[in-house]
Amino acid sequence: MRLLMKGKIKKHFLSSYHIECTDEVKHSVVNTMGTIQDIVAEKCIEYFERYRRRTFVTPKSYLSFIEGYKTIYKEKFASLGSLSERMRTGLAKLMEAEVSVNQLSKELVMKEKDLAIASKKADEVLLEVTMKAHAAEKVKMQVQTVKDKAQAIVDDIAIDKAAAEEKLEAARPALEEAKAALQDSITEETVELLEPYLDMEDYNLETAKKVCGNVAGLCSWTQAMAYFYGINKEVLPLKANLALQEARLAAAQMELNSAQNQLDEKQMELDEVQAMYDTAVKEKQALLDDAEACRRKMNNASALIEGLGGEKLRWTASSKSFQNQIINLVGNVLLATGFLSYSGPFNQEYRNFLLQLWRKEMDISKIPYSKNLNLTGMLVDNATVGEWNLQGLPNDDLSIQNGIIVTKASRYPLLIDPQGQGKIWIKNKEKNNGLQVSS
Repeated sequence: MRLLMKGKIKKHFLSSYHIECTDEVKHSVVNTMGTIQDIVAEKCIEYFERYRRRTFVTPKSYLSFIEGYKTIYKEKFASLGSLSERMRTGLAKLMEAEVSVNQLSKELVMKEKDLAIASKKADEVLLEVTMKAHAAEKVKMQVQTVKDKAQAIVDDIAIDKAAAEEKLEAARPALEEAKAALQDSITEETVELLEPYLDMEDYNLETAKKVCGNVAGLCSWTQAMAYFYGINKEVLPLKANLALQEARLAAAQMELNSAQNQLDEKQMELDEVQAMYDTAVKEKQALLDDAEACRRKMNNASALIEGLGGEKLRWTASSKSFQNQIINLVGNVLLATGFLSYSGPFNQEYRNFLLQLWRKEMDISKIPYSKNLNLTGMLVDNATVGEWNLQGLPNDDLSIQNGIIVTKASRYPLLIDPQGQGKIWIKNKEKNNGLQVSS
């Protein structure tokens, strides 16, 4: 009847609780829990008979055992799962890096081929640009020579033209008076015949008006005609020279325009080739930058792989170890929970004896556990143990086990402490937590 009730209790509390194991192992765990309680109950009687120290187990002890198992299993499974996931993530990153290096190596080979082609293309375009630049420069020099020559002609013509226009401007009043009649047809002979008269003192408009007003206009006209001839005699060569220079300027301008057109054509060709070269250089630089970035990524990934080469082996081993620990966790937690739930009243000898009996029972039930399991290391870390020692807890195995039971067990511990070491330790440990001491 008692075994039947235990089975119902175990199935009730553990049926919906996930344990990373097969259904057969979970069923064995349920049965072994009851067996552990029975073993402890038997050893309580034997312990009293041998040491006259009475201890016992109750249904409450059994329920605490089950709840403690669930709590510790959840905690350890989460911790191992996190560590295992970190190892798997690290290994996955290393594998990704290796794949990335291989892929980058292939990409780099292709990029270097493309870069070689682009470099050759850029060199060819540069050669063409250089040739056309020389040709354009040659034409430019020719055009500049023609332009300088034409400019010199223009400058000379400008001087002659300015002189001619100055003289023409000076003769303009007389010219305006006489051009209606003779214009440029007056001759030097006519002017020579008029000179004796023109030299006379009284041959002027005022005297003519006094003598005969009707011929006064003729006197003024002959004077203006002679003056115009003198001026026009100098102006006519200037006009002829101006016409000649303007013809020369027109010819030079035509030659200059022709040369400028050639230069423009060469410049257009040069601009086109220069644009091709700029594009080729840009493509080459882009490929160069891309290849350099690829090479840098590959080098970084290779350095990461080389630097973590040893870690890869350790992580691989650790990953397998974590998987084994998760498999063995079902039995390890069973031993640890049994230790916390039942071993408190017993001395070191009986504690080891109970663990030995429990392991034997787990072997029979085929429950996996770590053969070299260190319960102390599983339940507490070295830093905590060191802190306990500073607080006054002795450093022997039994005292550390007692410290674990005090801090980890689900039920209040009863300390048998004839030397007062436990009392000192608890006071120091809890002094910052508002500990109240009563007697």
